[in-house]
Amino acid sequence: MDETPELMSPEELALERRAKRSTLMSLGAVALAAVILVGLAFVYVQRERQRDLVQWQVRLGIVADSRALDIGRWVDERFAVLRDIAQNLSVQLYMTNLELNTPQPDSDAVEGQYLRNLLNATAMREGFLAQGQTAVDANVQPTGDAGLALLDANLRPLAVTPGMPNLPPAMQGAIQQAAAGHPGLMDLSIGTNGKPVIGFAVPVYAVQGDPGVSPAVGFVVGLRVVGDGFFDRLRQPGDTVPSAENLLVRESAGMVDYLSPLADGTPPLKRRLAVNTPELAAAFAIRNPGDFAELRDYRGTTVLATGRVVPQTPWVIERKVDRDIALAETDRRLSIMLTVIIVTILGIAAGAIALWRHGSSIRVSQLAIRYKVASELFEGLLQFVRTITDSQPSQIVVSDGAGQITFANRPFAEAWGIAVTAIKGKSIADVIGPARANPLEEINRRVLATGATESHVHTIEHDGATLVFATEHVSIPARPRRAPGVLMVMTDITELDRARTRSETVFAELIAALVGLVDRRDPYAARHSARTAEVSAAIAAEMGLDAAQVATARRAGQLMNVGKITVPPEVLTKSGPLTESEREVVANSLSVSAEIIEKVPFPGPVADTIRQIAEHWDGTGPLGLKGDDILVTARIVAVANAFVAMVSPRAYRDALAFDEACDTLHAREETAFDRRPVSALINIIDNRGGAERWAHFRTPPAV
Repeated sequence: MDETPELMSPEELALERRAKRSTLMSLGAVALAAVILVGLAFVYVQRERQRDLVQWQVRLGIVADSRALDIGRWVDERFAVLRDIAQNLSVQLYMTNLELNTPQPDSDAVEGQYLRNLLNATAMREGFLAQGQTAVDANVQPTGDAGLALLDANLRPLAVTPGMPNLPPAMQGAIQQAAAGHPGLMDLSIGTNGKPVIGFAVPVYAVQGDPGVSPAVGFVVGLRVVGDGFFDRLRQPGDTVPSAENLLVRESAGMVDYLSPLADGTPPLKRRLAVNTPELAAAFAIRNPGDFAELRDYRGTTVLATGRVVPQTPWVIERKVDRDIALAETDRRLSIMLTVIIVTILGIAAGAIALWRHGSSIRVSQLAIRYKVASELFEGLLQFVRTITDSQPSQIVVSDGAGQITFANRPFAEAWGIAVTAIKGKSIADVIGPARANPLEEINRRVLATGATESHVHTIEHDGATLVFATEHVSIPARPRRAPGVLMVMTDITELDRARTRSETVFAELIAALVGLVDRRDPYAARHSARTAEVSAAIAAEMGLDAAQVATARRAGQLMNVGKITVPPEVLTKSGPLTESEREVVANSLSVSAEIIEKVPFPGPVADTIRQIAEHWDGTGPLGLKGDDILVTARIVAVANAFVAMVSPRAYRDALAFDEACDTLHAREETAFDRRPVSALINIIDNRGGAERWAHFRTPPAV
């Protein structure tokens, strides 16, 4: 029987309580490790899944491009057949004589027979006519779904092949395209025999005619039954992807038409779905050719899909594959990893719980055994954690107070060309070089001293390339027999940084275009916004504001006049005094500017800065704000705006000299303007070369 606490000595009771506390801490560590491991596993699998999606996007896109080109090539070949007939010299001469009303009694019969033979031979060779049939005179009632025909400029048939039906209404559109000098295509439709039919039309020009410029003297038209040979072109040679399917689709009257046979046995042109069907892959491919997404196909099955436009046609190739089959390997890896994690955690937890239950009756020797078992368990857990961290793309490093590395994952070692086993005990500078390591080690020392977590972005030159890393520095507090340290996680964000730079460039160009549009409405105020932004940024920098405040002042000065787009041009350019209503419209333009950009996520308070530009230091402005209650950026832009307005010529006055403008600003200090931005502006003009830099402000615009 286990000994009761009453039979244990005080020393044994103390050891028992210590053992229980250690066991509870171990259980807490196991729970924390479980959470970390599950989180890392999900992050890893999500990244793997994203990588697989990118690979599938490339694979599906290659096949879609190939099939679109092949279908487009088939259409081009059919047009080429008709162009050969249209460019035949005998056809052109015959049609020219008809157009000029120049009958040739002795040759008409011969020419007519030649044309019929030409159409018949071409139709038999190129699939526009069934074998065993011959051309007939134009006055014979046509039957069938396919054939070739030669029409004059008034669309009267001159010669047709057997089986050539009366031209369907849709063929008129193709002939109109041909009359305009372009190959005309009659889209796929169901013919009288229930099979898909497609039509082609090309113009015939006179012997001396200029294609595309001279009017057509006639047309060659062809109708062709689309059979398996055409739809076989949708199959990718060597395609072994399970569940993959290439579909030919189009949009018509708010519906998606499936032109090709479907894998579920649906014949061509027999399946239609609404374009607004939620997450329909075919609708997405039509509306967003070239894009890639996870959607649903005509069966309602989740698929990965992309689309490509077929040249010269209203068709789109949809390439899709079942999502469950495509990502089966990724899902399998997730299941295996989660199973391993759960089994490991359950095993460790079971061992810790058993150790805890047994701990109530052990002595000092038994406690020693318990610690040994726990150590072995945690050694296994540490090895498992290393396996997980090695699978992460981020570089993970732990260093102690002396700057020596106590742990590093495999990506860190491989990135800098050193074995994992050789890293421990080295400094970060020993591994990546002093120049690269100095800023990182400085941050680590600061984090070690303050205990605060820090995040930074660094640009590092490595192997001739410029890389951008986001680093996270986390303090690791001291523990028994463990000195404090720092955990550093380095994530390569080079591609994200490049994308951000491109986005910021496009954003700046859009803003410049918008401001230019507003400024062009008043020639005398042209460049006013850009100049106000330049002076505002200079004043903010002179006052020692941080980079974010300087950027806010610049952006507010640039965008403050956007609201003037609502002011009539005659008010902006009026040379005489404004009426009360006109002054109110102009005064309200600042509020309109703020409302326009209110929802734009600028890093600083740009909209509030614009809204407060008209505020006065003594509180007499429209909002009643006073003194330091007014944003410092708004006070700066107010001074810059007034300065630029005074030193720039207007339709009703000449430009003021810089000294006069500064005297006016100085006279209104502590009433309309804050003294500090005024003093900063005067210092820039007198001592920083501002007078020379901004001398062109006083030059009248070319109007």
